Amino acid sequence: MDRTLSDVKREFSTANTVGCILGFLGLTIIAATQLTALMPLLFAPLVCGTLGFLLYRSQISNKQINIVAKTKPNASQASMVLGKI
Repeated sequence: MDRTLSDVKREFSTANTVGCILGFLGLTIIAATQLTALMPLLFAPLVCGTLGFLLYRSQISNKQINIVAKTKPNASQASMVLGKI
């Protein structure tokens, strides 16, 4: 039982907690400065992506109609074409 309590106390020490908080704060500061430096590079892809998406969504949906053409007309079709009906 004493061993379990000593392990818990060791894991949650004040120095360890302060170190984690300062580490996360440092990572946050580094990420924020890098993000502001790279923000202008994200402008062009964002604009092109938005305009491309709007162009894609504004297209009228054209449904394809399948037309089947027969190579040989039957007798009634041939007579209609020749005007013999």
